[in-house]
Amino acid sequence: MTAVVETATGSRSPRIPSTAGAFVAFAIDLVCIVVFVALGKENHGVHRGVGWFFNAWWPLAIGLIVGACITRLYTRDDRWPLRLVATVAISVIVGGPLRTLTGRVMYSVFTLVAFGMLNLLTFAWRLLRIAVRQVRANPAAP
Repeated sequence: MTAVVETATGSRSPRIPSTAGAFVAFAIDLVCIVVFVALGKENHGVHRGVGWFFNAWWPLAIGLIVGACITRLYTRDDRWPLRLVATVAISVIVGGPLRTLTGRVMYSVFTLVAFGMLNLLTFAWRLLRIAVRQVRANPAAP
């Protein structure tokens, strides 16, 4: 799934995503965190308003930024599935200590649930995008 470009010297290197594409991917990943928090809020019957929602969201959002910087998720196109899993793992690991600033426990079963659900959500939209692109590229295919 990696796009490869040939350089002037004839060597091959992974394509670097466009800035706009990287921003859109980052924004959708942040929305995935919003969806995860919203699902958790409804699943656990929490009705404490926007403040609670933000307190649950921001540790994971900061973790996403840290993880994406470490793995270069939005700046490199090669090995994106590995980069994505590593980014989500780092997001949850970094988010743990940040959760303590909001009065929650550092790591708990939440860590495993967050890891699983965020992988599911972030992989899902990427795989859907790939499927749509393939259908558009081959409109006459049965």
